[in-house]
Amino acid sequence: MIRNVLERRGLCLAVVAFFSLLVHAKGLTAPLLDYHFHRQVNTASIARGYHTGARPIHQPRIDWDGGEDRLAATELPVYMWAYGKLWPVAGLGEKWGRLISVAASLLTALLLFGLFEREFGREPALWGASIFSLLPVEVYFGRTVQPEATALLGLVGALFFWSRHLEADRPWSAWLAAAFCAFIAVGLKLPYAHLLIPLAGLTWRKLGRGALSDWRMHAAGLAAMGGVIAWYLHARHGVYVVPTRSSEYTKLLDYSNLLYFVQFQLLSRIPEVVLTYAGLAFLVVGARRVLWEKRDVFWLCWLFGAIAHLLAMSGYSHSHEYTALPLAPAAAGLIGVGVAILREKAGAVPKKNRALAFAGLAFLLVAIPAHSALRISHWYRQGYEYFENAGKAAASVSAAGDLFLTNCPAPSALLYYLDRRGWSGELDPQPVSDAQDFIDAHVEKGARFIASEKRGQFAEPDGALWKRLRARGAPVWDDGKLVIFPLTR
Repeated sequence: MIRNVLERRGLCLAVVAFFSLLVHAKGLTAPLLDYHFHRQVNTASIARGYHTGARPIHQPRIDWDGGEDRLAATELPVYMWAYGKLWPVAGLGEKWGRLISVAASLLTALLLFGLFEREFGREPALWGASIFSLLPVEVYFGRTVQPEATALLGLVGALFFWSRHLEADRPWSAWLAAAFCAFIAVGLKLPYAHLLIPLAGLTWRKLGRGALSDWRMHAAGLAAMGGVIAWYLHARHGVYVVPTRSSEYTKLLDYSNLLYFVQFQLLSRIPEVVLTYAGLAFLVVGARRVLWEKRDVFWLCWLFGAIAHLLAMSGYSHSHEYTALPLAPAAAGLIGVGVAILREKAGAVPKKNRALAFAGLAFLLVAIPAHSALRISHWYRQGYEYFENAGKAAASVSAAGDLFLTNCPAPSALLYYLDRRGWSGELDPQPVSDAQDFIDAHVEKGARFIASEKRGQFAEPDGALWKRLRARGAPVWDDGKLVIFPLTR
């Protein structure tokens, strides 16, 4: 059957598309309150601002720093801008965030098929591009409301089009597409600057020492990175959302436990969340052919550049699984080669044992999606049930322009569901006197209500802040999960 599929390129693309759409369908219309909800809500909040405020793309705004309309210090807002513009279409609202990510993941898988086919032939391309969508980190983060999927599309697009530009006719359309894709990838996720490593490897493999003097390569790098630098020079004047200054990155990276983080990535995160153990077996076979026997400089640069980027991010990559996403396409290419090699070997086994060989191969292939399903199933669980009626609560007790203070660990989250501007602070861990000072300071700034989950210091009847606020008057909203107190009389 595989031979019949391989004879028709269109059917191969359909198979790749099928797997991509299948695995990303889970939770497609779910609220944003699954794993990494804080980052997803941040993204949706800024996107909604593009929708309601009809702002130009270079003016992303936040609503969790008081009543002022302030610039967001965030990554290149291409994804959020498109999300905001699509917000009213078909009445889908925030659901467009996942749909954009799923579309980006689909295009990434199709581009990978084209790139792998050019590199290894059609069969490894079919296996590699299909398995890419089944790897745990891609299954989940390929459909979250974050710029990751779009950034990965840019990364793969840059490699695909630069490979095309290095062909004999060196088309300028491919140069332009590669430079644009690199700009989008690094602009959306600054650590994706490691993309320059495989791009350099690709150029060196084709031109040898001539790569050093290839002005087209240097011009493409300057165009892409110049645009990224220009954006960050603009965004760094805004309110912190993601790091836009070098000092902010050094705080997040945390090199104090570097050796632990390195062994964690190599022994746990990469085999469990990126490759799966069955995928690791295929990768070893493929890597032996491509990296050891052929010494392919492009694939050496791509694979080890992605690993080096992951290790260099140290503590941040330890806490954020999505940082491993750029490793998935490079790994998938080598996995595809490994599957094709083992399928060929299984076909060469004596007839009496051939069925057993193919059964073993099938077991390893099925083990990849099985591992993914078991490893990340808990990431889809919804939480924060007290957000459920937040919008209804805010609309019933306040005017649209009233400022809220929220007790929430994620700055934008409860404000997003209240659909109100204001501030947020994590008050529960604070001494009650400090929490009260925090509240009083924000009353001076104009906060008219405070909202919290009904727990901790806001638990009835013994919570310290509950007692203080209740002594001044009854809550204006209390559904047993969410409580809202007025801060002014």
